[in-house]
Amino acid sequence: MNLSSIRPGRLEDLPELQRLHAGSLRRYYYDDLGDGEEPELCKGVNAVLVDRHTGKLNGFLAFDRVWRSQALPDSAPSKVPLRAAAISSAGAAARLQFHALFEHTRLQLPPQPQDYLFYALTDQGWLRASLQESGFEHCDAVRFYERSSRAVEPVYQPADLRPAQPSDLPQLARLDAAAFEPLWHMGETELRHLQRDCRIEIAEIERTTVGYSALRLFSDGSPRGFGSAQLVRLAVHPGAQSGGIGRQLLAASLCYAHRLRTERVFLNTQESNTPSRNLYESLRFRKRGRSVPVFVNRVRQCQAQPLTR
Repeated sequence: MNLSSIRPGRLEDLPELQRLHAGSLRRYYYDDLGDGEEPELCKGVNAVLVDRHTGKLNGFLAFDRVWRSQALPDSAPSKVPLRAAAISSAGAAARLQFHALFEHTRLQLPPQPQDYLFYALTDQGWLRASLQESGFEHCDAVRFYERSSRAVEPVYQPADLRPAQPSDLPQLARLDAAAFEPLWHMGETELRHLQRDCRIEIAEIERTTVGYSALRLFSDGSPRGFGSAQLVRLAVHPGAQSGGIGRQLLAASLCYAHRLRTERVFLNTQESNTPSRNLYESLRFRKRGRSVPVFVNRVRQCQAQPLTR
């Protein structure tokens, strides 16, 4: 395969991208993307594999734009999540094409003092093999939980709870950086997006912020109002963990969802996060579906390198 057949995707490629995704068995969308959002994919770091004879697209790979949180320490890497992929070939050819597309997208990123942390969540066999061929390693898995929305027994109340304000977001980003590894961290930009459609609640002890939660409601066409709710975030500062704050925030979110007559509440967490899993299971969350593996590839981009067009 000649690398001259690989280039960044363009908006005029959208009809071919739609054809490729519709016709390929080896395709992937991150689960919050819909079929109509291909234009957004072209705005991130991406590459297409073009048949030089017919002009048709035989491969596509897109990573999200890099949002580096100012709350992270200087030594932390910048996250680059995989958003979409599609390959028309199969077997070893598909893995080689994926690798070539990945190298092309990687070299589009500018040099920076920090590493880039490429990552992907998938249980698709072809994509797992392609990621590993390109230097990704299996580092964890995401486990999914669900609970019927019913009354919650009273819990210990160590903190004062209040709704978050826009002025709280920088402080919440710093708390989040302390509570989570860089791979799972939410910075101020992500929290601002989260606040648009979530109920964010802050836990304080003596006016010091020690934790927060974010709950998103879904109508789901339910005649009762909101059919379900998702606990998108639950974070407690490491210095305040094991004091009942996470349980208090979780119970408050469950009570709120119950008052709105939702039918179920769902969430996810890392397989490696045993304290969180124990907390959720103690409040009658039950595992649903299969865990989804997480793959990462930490890359140092020391200097700019020319791209083959």
